[in-house]
Amino acid sequence: MNDLPPPAPRPSKSQLGDLVRDLKALPYNALFPFSDWLKAGLIGQPLTRMVLLLALFPLGIHYFLGNNASIQTSGWAFGVYFAAIWAYLLHLMVRPQSIRWSAALGVAIFTTLLGIVTVLFVQKFPVISWLYAATESPFSPFRLIGFILGVGLLEEAVKLAPVVYLVVKLREVKDLKQAAYYAGISGLAFGVAEAVSYLYLYRLMDIGQLVYGGPLNNGNTIILQMVRLITLPFLHCMFSSIAGYYVGLSLYSRERHRAWIVFGVGLAAIIHGLYDFFSTSYLGIIMAAVTILMFSGYVYSSRKITEQVEAQGAVIS
Repeated sequence: MNDLPPPAPRPSKSQLGDLVRDLKALPYNALFPFSDWLKAGLIGQPLTRMVLLLALFPLGIHYFLGNNASIQTSGWAFGVYFAAIWAYLLHLMVRPQSIRWSAALGVAIFTTLLGIVTVLFVQKFPVISWLYAATESPFSPFRLIGFILGVGLLEEAVKLAPVVYLVVKLREVKDLKQAAYYAGISGLAFGVAEAVSYLYLYRLMDIGQLVYGGPLNNGNTIILQMVRLITLPFLHCMFSSIAGYYVGLSLYSRERHRAWIVFGVGLAAIIHGLYDFFSTSYLGIIMAAVTILMFSGYVYSSRKITEQVEAQGAVIS
């Protein structure tokens, strides 16, 4: 009973008085340097605004949508959130001289509204439907052909269509980097629209499992949803940006501009198809890394390649 430690001595009035006096002596500017923050324009700095966006946007989604959000609404909200982050990082990668944001928004809206619809419509056509069916073939070469000539070619052509229109018809694109950036925005828009459609499909699959008494693999569903919302839109962005790189090169070769565009779509379709083919194994991760590194290399070599192509043809005016 006597093993308890003695109670701690209470601070004397003199000690409390010293503490209060020390607290009062602390410099206000060191405690709350508001004037320094205002002078530095802290809120106007890009990094600060980026951090605010990253932190507050999901909280805003939770506050404004709450418990009443549908799968599509919440999917679009977070899809736009991640796409905005990727668009910012893409801008840092490409560093285009000047971007008309109204044109970028137009490309995104066009691809969002018509991209998935066009793919779903065209894939029912003869030959295209056979190529899509080949992606389910047990014979690997047929699957690879289906992913490249069916899925890859159709989706890359659809994503690049608004960018080609900006280049050829509207003459809005002035250089290679602009073309690559606009194409990347189109890819992001397509990827988000595709992700939202898959989120609804995953939900239906979970409901089906619940109704028929099957096991619910919610962990796998969450992983699929995150990959669809975060990574795959950026991969679509990279595929499209590679194609957009060649569309940009067409600006410097009047006589061969169609060949540059066709080659760009074809190369993007091959890379896209190879990723889809290997996506169920670790080789899919390697293919994704190769895609990102390829585009980074294209951006790095853009000036040198532009000079070489420009030396062989006239710039489209």
